Amino acid sequence: MAPVVEGIVAGAPDPETGRSLWWAFAAGADFGGHGTVVAAGANVVALGIAARAGQRVSFWQFTRYGILVTVLSTTMAWISGRLRYF
Repeated sequence: MAPVVEGIVAGAPDPETGRSLWWAFAAGADFGGHGTVVAAGANVVALGIAARAGQRVSFWQFTRYGILVTVLSTTMAWISGRLRYF
């Protein structure tokens, strides 16, 4: 996706708009891994380690908290971007 964002940034009217697009891309790529167990490899590894330690976490337990974290972090990122770029 980086080449796609790079192409969009190249056509942006000013450098500030380009920077905001890169931040939005980075935030979206990062927050996408919070939602479910299978959204990021680190989530799978963490649940494997927890299971070995005797702490079983189901897919739906993780997803319930993961969606909450995704919504909160996306809201904070939106507010931050709004305050910084607009």
